[in-house]
Amino acid sequence: MHTQKKSSPVAKILLGVFLFGVGYFILWTIFKEKMPFHNFMHHIAENYDEYAGEIFNYLPVFFLIIVAFLFLRPTSKKRFLRLQASLPTSKIQSVSKGLAEIEGKLIMKTPLFSPVNGEQCIGYFYTIEEEKQDSDGDTSYTTVHRETQCNDFQIQDDTGTIEIKAEGIEFIFLKETNVSSAGDKRYTETLLKSQQKMLLVGYADAENGVPFMRKDDHYKILGITSSDGISVWNKYQPLLRSFLFTCSFVLLLIIFILSR
Repeated sequence: MHTQKKSSPVAKILLGVFLFGVGYFILWTIFKEKMPFHNFMHHIAENYDEYAGEIFNYLPVFFLIIVAFLFLRPTSKKRFLRLQASLPTSKIQSVSKGLAEIEGKLIMKTPLFSPVNGEQCIGYFYTIEEEKQDSDGDTSYTTVHRETQCNDFQIQDDTGTIEIKAEGIEFIFLKETNVSSAGDKRYTETLLKSQQKMLLVGYADAENGVPFMRKDDHYKILGITSSDGISVWNKYQPLLRSFLFTCSFVLLLIIFILSR
């Protein structure tokens, strides 16, 4: 499966609103009273300092709203973390049909070869980034291609083995395996390899009495992450929530004081 980087719909909307505002302002400065909302724009121009002061007072509120939106905006990774935190880890032998979480060692069936180092693997997440430098010499990278390839595999725990139908699988917070650079391009791959201990959330199903796991149709999730990494996340995630709540409360208090 191949996916190219796409612009966020929210970013497109914000850019569209900004460009519309700039375009309208330019036309208004030329045509003045011929433009719709001329009286409103004229009033703003005549009372610029007052409006600027009001905007400055409420700027922290807008900033807080944007931060909250970005933090709360649903993504597949956030959905995975939320489900993982609420689901018990099932033993493979006794996993019930439906959304489930299992943990165990990966078993390769049909190997793939990774695009960067040519390593044998179960699957990989591959990105190509373009390197850019600004006028100050600072380097930044823009993703121009991302791709996930994964063959079906198995997971084994101390009670048994289960087949994983890998279509639609997503790698969640897995550490990069190999990084290579050539010219202004950087190539990165994250590999799933045999015998790695992983945790997987997906839909437990069965065919002819043989259980397997696949992508859940309702939650649109088939996610895999390292057992060690998710343990660290589960340990410190409550502290992160408390920190963000405290920062939000302090920011609201500062806004209240400045607006009085």
